[in-house]
Amino acid sequence: MAAKAIKIAVIISSTRKPRVGPSITKWVTSIIAPSAPSHAAIETVDIADYPLPLSPSGPVIPAKITTPGVPVPKGAYGDAQVDAWSEKIAEFNGFIFVTPQYNWSIPAVLKVSLDHLFFEWLGKPVVIVSYGGRGGGKAAAALKEIWAGVRGGEVAGAVELPITLGMDLAQSKGELHEGQAAAWEKDGKAKGIEEAFTRLVTVLEGKA
Repeated sequence: MAAKAIKIAVIISSTRKPRVGPSITKWVTSIIAPSAPSHAAIETVDIADYPLPLSPSGPVIPAKITTPGVPVPKGAYGDAQVDAWSEKIAEFNGFIFVTPQYNWSIPAVLKVSLDHLFFEWLGKPVVIVSYGGRGGGKAAAALKEIWAGVRGGEVAGAVELPITLGMDLAQSKGELHEGQAAAWEKDGKAKGIEEAFTRLVTVLEGKA
C-alpha cells in the first residue's frame, strides 16, 4: 500500500528588513530535501506574506473555534487575514520553524502568528531551528513552551545555528556569509537538522 502523503512547512519566522532568515531557511531546506521520502512534500512559508492583527479578537477564542477532529470552518475567524493564515497552516501535517532570537525569545510576529490559531497546530510535530550570535537557544526554549501551550505535537528536534561569521553582514544586508554554511556543516549542524527531519517524518508516518 502506498504511503500516505504528508506535507511539511518550513516557516520563515521573522519579518525584519533586512533579514537573513530566508537565506538560512533556504540552506535548511537544501539539507532536508534530498532525504525527504517521495510521499513528503516540503513547502517554504513566509510569515511576512501573512500580516495579522496584533492580537486575536472576537467573541470566540481560537481554542474554541471548533472541536478536535473537526476542521476549522471556512471564514470562522471573521477576519480575512486570519482566515487566510488558518487555511494555509491547516494544509500541513508538520512544521519546521526557522527563527531568530530577539531579546532571549522569539520574534513578536511569530508569537502573534501562533496565537491566532489553535486547532491548526494541535497535535502536529515540529522541528525548531534557531539562529543568533550564540545560536538562539533561548528562542528555541521559549518556542517549545509556546508549542506546548497550543497543544502542538512532539518537538522532533531543535538545532541551534550560531552566526559566527559576518554578523554585521547578516544584520545590515540580510545576507549569509559565504563561509557560514560550511562552518555549520563542520560543526555537525547539518547532520543535526537531517536527524531532526528524519524523526519528524517518522512521527508523521506513525512509526514513532
